[in-house]
Amino acid sequence: PRAFHPRPRSTPRPVHPRRLEPIPNEVAMTLASSVAAPKSTAPLRARRSSADPPTVRGRALIRCASEPTTDDRGRSRRDALLSLASLGAAPALTPARSASANVASIYKYEPVDALPPAIADSGNAKVPIAAALRAQTVYAGYAVPIIEKNVTAHLGTLISLAARDAGTFDAAADTGGLNGSIRFELDRPENKRFLNAVEQLADAKKEIDAKCSQPIGWADLIALAPAGKARYAFLRDFCGYTDRFEPRWQYKAGDITKIGCDVEGVVLRPPYGSSPEQIEATSWFRQNYASTGPLTGARVHMGRADATAADEAGLVPAEGSSARDYIEWFARMRLSLPALVNLAPYVDDTCEATLRACPDCAGLFRELDTKNYQPGNLEKPLIKSYREMTLRGPAAVADPTRYVNDDGTPAIPEVNGRRVVNVKQLMDGYVDPYPVWIL
Repeated sequence: PRAFHPRPRSTPRPVHPRRLEPIPNEVAMTLASSVAAPKSTAPLRARRSSADPPTVRGRALIRCASEPTTDDRGRSRRDALLSLASLGAAPALTPARSASANVASIYKYEPVDALPPAIADSGNAKVPIAAALRAQTVYAGYAVPIIEKNVTAHLGTLISLAARDAGTFDAAADTGGLNGSIRFELDRPENKRFLNAVEQLADAKKEIDAKCSQPIGWADLIALAPAGKARYAFLRDFCGYTDRFEPRWQYKAGDITKIGCDVEGVVLRPPYGSSPEQIEATSWFRQNYASTGPLTGARVHMGRADATAADEAGLVPAEGSSARDYIEWFARMRLSLPALVNLAPYVDDTCEATLRACPDCAGLFRELDTKNYQPGNLEKPLIKSYREMTLRGPAAVADPTRYVNDDGTPAIPEVNGRRVVNVKQLMDGYVDPYPVWIL
């Protein structure tokens, strides 16, 4: 066999063109001296020894055999380079004066003199805003099962009630909105259909006020009721207690003949923990109806101020109005056309049919119709649009410390002999009689 004789390397390996030499001393000294001192001496010239090889194992290496290591002020080349780097990084590390002033108000406490008088005079002025909002969420979670127990009105009726109350909002004038004024407007012909629902809400409010240390406001109650009852209605649809979906889209525990959620009488029990099928039901429900929970994905804002009189009449289009009237109504509230399409079935008996005949809305309705077959496809945009509508007006200036005790805890009684301070504790132990885990 032919012997292999490697070719001897006669020339050094070339330096990669991108491997640049380090900054010479004269450049570093000149830049540092020009910034640090008004007058500087002549830069020191570094002499490069020709005896040193340009490369060692392919790495560029520069050796300055006789160059001085310090300048006339005793600074080394390393000190000069560090000084130059620190000068370039110093402006970025200096915080702005205005930013530091806002840290305390955003992340710690609101200044007492910046709060409204009603809050500043109470003992809640020093409660962190984030903690107060969490306490309000727990208060809402405590109230939702009570609402579900006392209010038997259809979900659509409650959404219509809230939409009529919130529909008085005028973005340009910053008036109206969901403020509970509809309870003074039940004598109007378009609102008489809500009389029974308001009476049931009054029963729920009476029980909530008796159990909690702070009564719930009418505006918050009207906003919370549809969002809370929607989750229980979605669970019934998902488990096959209604004909909302075809059987192939209803969750069944193991086989097509068994319903996937535990029920005792009319009470829906938590489906997790009793069997692998129940755990699977919980997972699929939360996945299909993500971002619709009033305590989590679509949190209901609390702390609105209640109106003491009726709002002006004629701010909500009457039944039988034209499509242009409905569109201009939502434009006045600065709400989008898709939001109007999602809420159209709950505005009045003629709104949806009128908008379906409108060329501007027909395509949006076709999109909803084509994906209505699967759980969550219609419900998620509905809850999103409902929340956008209820956040207009009074919700923007809501009291963040309402329903919050002086120590920052929610204004609810103990649950199973334990003080509840967060949503997880409420979901784990509170059933009165409906569970909170689905919210």
